[in-house]
Amino acid sequence: MEPAALAQASSFLERADDLLLTAHVNSDGDAIGSCLALQGLLHRMGKSATVILPEAPDSRYDFLAGWSQIRPAAAQPESRHRHVVVLDCPSRSRIGAAAGYVAPDALVLNLDHHADNTNFGDANLVCPDASSSSQIVYHLAMAMALPIDADVAVQLYTGIVFDTGGFRYSLATATTLEVGADLVRRGAPMDLVADRVFGDRAAAEVRQLGQALRTLTLHCAGRVVTMHLTYAQLRSGDPEDVANQGLSIHGVQAAVLMREHAPAQYRVSLRSKAPIDVGQVARLFGGGGHANAAGCRLEGALEEVQRRLVEAIEQRLA
Repeated sequence: MEPAALAQASSFLERADDLLLTAHVNSDGDAIGSCLALQGLLHRMGKSATVILPEAPDSRYDFLAGWSQIRPAAAQPESRHRHVVVLDCPSRSRIGAAAGYVAPDALVLNLDHHADNTNFGDANLVCPDASSSSQIVYHLAMAMALPIDADVAVQLYTGIVFDTGGFRYSLATATTLEVGADLVRRGAPMDLVADRVFGDRAAAEVRQLGQALRTLTLHCAGRVVTMHLTYAQLRSGDPEDVANQGLSIHGVQAAVLMREHAPAQYRVSLRSKAPIDVGQVARLFGGGGHANAAGCRLEGALEEVQRRLVEAIEQRLA
């Protein structure tokens, strides 16, 4: 991680107060964990910091300290902040409704690990080699000599575990494992976090997985798999990890989950194994993400959306 970027981020936080912390729409475990951890660190610096996310946070993370104080963005913001930290977000436009809380003259710290980050901040701490934004917050805390207590350790460990799939994905390095070990020593319970991130599902969510698997279709001689969920089926939740199930099939290199959030409108989750870069596929359709985990939105009939996605992936098969 670049020392100059760490120094720039440290200086930003030392000068700022009454900070807004936010992240990307459909905030996941890394976005939530990194926001809460940075908030805790700022409070220990004597700073005021509020976490406002584009939507209400997923209840599976309610075991994290500070979860109940996260505020979902309202249509009519009652306040605007002049110091803003955007975490885990490759572009400013991805913070959705939280943008209403940003003052026109706000100074922004952009803290992220996505390779396609646009460096949109007044200060930028962007490290594509990091496993997660939570890992970047850890390194920032170390650079600033800030104490990481048990609450912050759990928040950071949760974000890292989520974004690495339990240290299974390619972005998990020896450094990631070392950071994870240090957080466990500081109080992060490995078993509890793994259970809450990857297990502890409501019965409706498990049934939802079955509904998606019933639509499973193989393409490209078994190297690509697609699944979909209808708007009605998504009333029990909006899963991110269903797409990973497709990758468990022998020979599959890329998996697609299409979720209907409105008539003829789909949120798409893309997952892949190296060397297939689904981040490139997502960017073709205005989305983004990592090489092996990305997302985008498409409009059209289900069959047409599926065809376009499969064709784009097929062009990248080894």
